[in-house]
Amino acid sequence: MEGELILFLEHVAQVRRGPLHLCSAFNAVYFGFDLDLGTYGTGILDPDMFTLLRPGGRDPLPPVGSFVRVERGTRSLWGEVSASFGASPEVEEDGWVPGALSGAPCTGEMQDTFSRAVIDWDVLGALTAAEHKELARMRRSPVGVVDGRGHVMGPLHAGGSVSGRDHSGLYRQFLLGPGRRLLAAGSLGTLLQGPEGVVAAERALQVCFETLAELMRRAPGLAVWDLYAQPLDRHQQFASGPVAKELTDRVARPAPGGTPRYTAVWPLLTGWEREVGDEHTLALTAAGSAVVDANLVLASTVVDGRVRRNVDLRIDDSWQQGGIWRAQGLPVDAVLADCDPLIPAGLGHLEHLRPEPAAEQKAPEEASVVRVEHLDEALLVVSVALSGTDLAAGLLPLSGPVMALLGGGPLTVELHHSGQHLVRDLATQVTDRALDGLAPMRWPDSFYPGIKITVAAARAGRQIIATTSLLPEPVLVGDRPLAWDFDPGLLAAAWGLPALAPPGDPGVVVPRPVHGGYRPPVTALEKLIVAALLRDGRVGPARSRSLDGLQLSAAMFGPDVVSPPLLWTVMHTCEDMAAAGLLTRTTVAHAGVLPDVFTWWPDTEEARQARQIAEGADAASRQIRHWRRPWERRLPDGYRATPAAQERYARWRLEVDGPDADTELPPGHTFVRGHRRGQGQAPAWHQHLYR
Repeated sequence: MEGELILFLEHVAQVRRGPLHLCSAFNAVYFGFDLDLGTYGTGILDPDMFTLLRPGGRDPLPPVGSFVRVERGTRSLWGEVSASFGASPEVEEDGWVPGALSGAPCTGEMQDTFSRAVIDWDVLGALTAAEHKELARMRRSPVGVVDGRGHVMGPLHAGGSVSGRDHSGLYRQFLLGPGRRLLAAGSLGTLLQGPEGVVAAERALQVCFETLAELMRRAPGLAVWDLYAQPLDRHQQFASGPVAKELTDRVARPAPGGTPRYTAVWPLLTGWEREVGDEHTLALTAAGSAVVDANLVLASTVVDGRVRRNVDLRIDDSWQQGGIWRAQGLPVDAVLADCDPLIPAGLGHLEHLRPEPAAEQKAPEEASVVRVEHLDEALLVVSVALSGTDLAAGLLPLSGPVMALLGGGPLTVELHHSGQHLVRDLATQVTDRALDGLAPMRWPDSFYPGIKITVAAARAGRQIIATTSLLPEPVLVGDRPLAWDFDPGLLAAAWGLPALAPPGDPGVVVPRPVHGGYRPPVTALEKLIVAALLRDGRVGPARSRSLDGLQLSAAMFGPDVVSPPLLWTVMHTCEDMAAAGLLTRTTVAHAGVLPDVFTWWPDTEEARQARQIAEGADAASRQIRHWRRPWERRLPDGYRATPAAQERYARWRLEVDGPDADTELPPGHTFVRGHRRGQGQAPAWHQHLYR
C-alpha cells in the first residue's frame, strides 16, 4: 500500500503542471485525482467551496491547496492554488534584500505583507479555447484579478493562530472551518460531528499530512524542497542548464568585506526571464516550478559542498520572494557553526550579526563550552557546559550573537535542576546582560564545574528556561558521587584531576525522524518540556503533571510571547514525545474549548496503572471515527431528493432534535444516512453512542 501511494504521488507530480505541494498531494489522494485525465473528478467537489477571487487585491489570498474561481460576466474559470510565496516590494531588481525583511514574521496583523498565489487553471480540466481567450484578457487588463503572468497578488492570508507562512496549517484550518463541507465529502467526514469529532478530525488530518510529507520525501522519483516536490527528471533538466550555474554564482556572493548578503530567488528569475526574452518562463504554474528548481539547485550546492571557497551559504527565509539565501565570508560565528544551513533561521530580521563588544579571552580550562543545538526564526536552543570560573562568577555564558537573539532589558531565567527541588529565588531569577553572558546568576550548591545545562528561549523573548540532565546512575569521581551530566574536561581542569572518562548516556532520547509540516519537532526541547511540566503542570493521578500546548508554551517562554511558529514547535515536539511513549496526549473539554493536553507520568507502578486507565478513556472518545456520519449531500443542478430520502431526513431530525426540529431538506440536497463504515446504511450512528 505504501509503495502504491508513493508511485501515485510520483505520477501526480508528473501529470500536473508546476510543482506538487503537500496540500495538493492531500487533495489528489482525498478527492481522487484522475491520472489518465490529469484532473480532479469534479463530481466530488462542492462548487460552493471554491473561493471567489475578486479584482482589486483587497481580500487575503487563500492558502495553497484551496480551490478558487474567477467570474467574468457569464464565464467562470476554476483552479487550485498550487504555490504561494511572499511578494514584498522592498526587494531590489537584482535580488538584494534588506536584512530586516528576511525572516520577518507573517501574521494577519501585517496588512502591508503581500503574497503571490500561483493558480493551476487546468487542474479541473483543460481550458477550452474560449476560456484561454478569457484568461488572456484578464492577464492584459490592468485591473483584472490576475497579473500579466496569470498570478494573483493580494494581502497575506490572516490565519489567526497559524502563521501566514504555514500553508499546510492554513489549509487544514480552512478544511476544519469554512471548508468543512468540502472535507465532509471524503472519508474524514465521518468524524465531523460535535466538538470532539472536530478534534478527532483535526488529529486525523494532521496525521494524513505528516504521512504524505514523509512519503514525498521517500519517493525516489521526486526532488523535495520545503513542502514542494518536483519530478526528479524535470528538475535535472533545470539543474543541468545555464541558469542553475549563474544562479549559484549570483547567490553565493557575500557583501564587500565578507559581510552577510541576503539575495532573493524571484527577482533573479525575473531578470533571467527578461534576458532570454521568454515571457512564458514565469507564467502560470511555470513560476512555481522555477522557484522550486532554483532552491533545489542552491540546496544541493550547499549539501555537496560546491559553494565557492571561503563562503558560508544558507537559506534564511524559505517563503519571502520565493526564498532568501544568506552568503557570508568564512569563518562564521560559533552560533552558526553547528546549525543546519537548510533550516531557515531568519537571521536577517533580527540583525543576528550586529557588532558586539569583544569579550576577554579565557584560557581553555576556564572557558565554558557553548553549543547551539537548534536555531530557527522562532526558537533558540543552546547547551552549556559550565566552567569552574563561570560557576564561581555567577555567570550563564552565552556569546554575543546568541544574546543578540534575545529580547531587550532584564531577562528571567527559569532554572530546573532535574530530580531536585529548588527554592523560589533559585528557580526564578532576574538577570541582565554581561560582557560574555548573563549575570548575576545564583547557581545551586549542588552544581559542580562542567555540569551541563540545556537552555532555550524564544527569539526576541525575555524568558529563558534552563535545565540540567540527571544521569541514569551517579558517577563516582574521587569520593564524590555526581548525579548530573557533565563535561569531564572542564571538571578535571577545575579539580586538578587526571583525564576523566565521559559520564555515559544521560538518558537523552535518540532523535527520531523529523515529521513533515511547517514546524517540525525539536528533539533538543524534550528535556525542557519535561522540566516545564514538572515545575508548572497540574498535579493529576499518581503525581502526574499536565498542561495543554498553549499553557506549556507560556510556561517555557513566557505568556507575553505570542508566536504561532513557537507554539506549534512545542506542540509538535510534544506530539512526537507522545508517539514515543514519553508523554500521553488527551483531549479535555474546558470552557468550551478542546485543547490537546500533554501529561508526564513518573516511573512508578501506581503511575503505570493510572496511565492505562487514562489512555483507555481517551480511546473511547475516538470510537466515532468508525462511523460514517449522516450528511446532506448536494445534488447536481436540476435534481431533487426522493420522497424516501426526505422521509429518512425528517425521521433523523426528529430523533436528534425532538418534536420541534426542522424536518425539511434544504433545496438541492439529498440525505445520506449514518452507518458503520464498510457495512452500508445500517442502524443510524447516533443509536450506538452513549449519552
